[in-house]
Amino acid sequence: MKKIYLSIFTALAGLSLNAQTLTQANHSPAAGDVFSTWQCDSTGIVAGASGAGATWNFGTIITHTSVVKNYSAITNTNTSYPVSGVKVSSSLTNESYYTSAAASLNYWGGNITVSTTAASLIYSTPAVVAAYPMSISTTSSSTTAGSITVLSLPGTFTGNSNTLADGTGTLILASGTYSNVIRVVTTQTINFNLPPFATGTVTQKNWDYYNVSSPKEALFTISTSTLASSVSPTSTQTIVTRRNPAIATGLNANSFASINLAVFPNPSSTTVNFATENTEAKQVAVYDVTGKLVVKQNLTEGKLTLDVSAYTTGLYMYSVIGNANQTLKTGKITVSH
Repeated sequence: MKKIYLSIFTALAGLSLNAQTLTQANHSPAAGDVFSTWQCDSTGIVAGASGAGATWNFGTIITHTSVVKNYSAITNTNTSYPVSGVKVSSSLTNESYYTSAAASLNYWGGNITVSTTAASLIYSTPAVVAAYPMSISTTSSSTTAGSITVLSLPGTFTGNSNTLADGTGTLILASGTYSNVIRVVTTQTINFNLPPFATGTVTQKNWDYYNVSSPKEALFTISTSTLASSVSPTSTQTIVTRRNPAIATGLNANSFASINLAVFPNPSSTTVNFATENTEAKQVAVYDVTGKLVVKQNLTEGKLTLDVSAYTTGLYMYSVIGNANQTLKTGKITVSH
């Protein structure tokens, strides 16, 4: 009888651990992942309460579905960063580099923008942005350093990174109510030196709300960045984004259909056909692995034959766009010559 009770308690403990816990499997970016975000109004936005059993209500926030970023993760080949990791990007000027293991997720830099100032960072000592398994009150911290480039001016930086899973509970968005959510707060401080031009500090803080039942990307993110430098007044910006629910993360993105769509042949070296009976579908947009738009073409009576004969061999993302400029479905096609 004691063994039975022990087994029950062990099972319940396992369920409790898995309920609101992030791991490498359901959190770390991996090659082949795709997702999309919309920008939201940030006026008056507050992150909400911390602790267990919180409710975060952003159901009425104004969302600009026309301000969209389509992200993809690929195996990194940039030798300036650890080549064993992945690159996550929506464009050539919006890239991030990561490596992960069973116990942690490390950020190695990429592009950042504060107000109108853009910079690229290469970490020689990475920021540890997750310690797995990550449940409420899990923390990670690290001291960082590396090189920075602003307006073609090279420099160096030092800093620190701190991450805390500070709350669990229910997140309310226009797309639905999510009850299995964990919030992760990450703060990075970057002290830069661009001799003889400028010195200063960038402070970034993200509140990321993850639905553990539907990983990997955050459902909702509040991001603040503050720039204080020797050559300009202190400036702060807040950017709020939420996930485009029509685009699912991971290698099985094609299976998350919001409409019935046939895509064939796939892979192809010549043409790819798109066909749907959904009358709301109006266009197909195709993006390369960096998130750059390759082509956008209209569907005619729900059909489109896309010529891919001149495309470079590789993986491409597609989105089916509705008559209200909303994304109805997303997936991937492979061009192979």
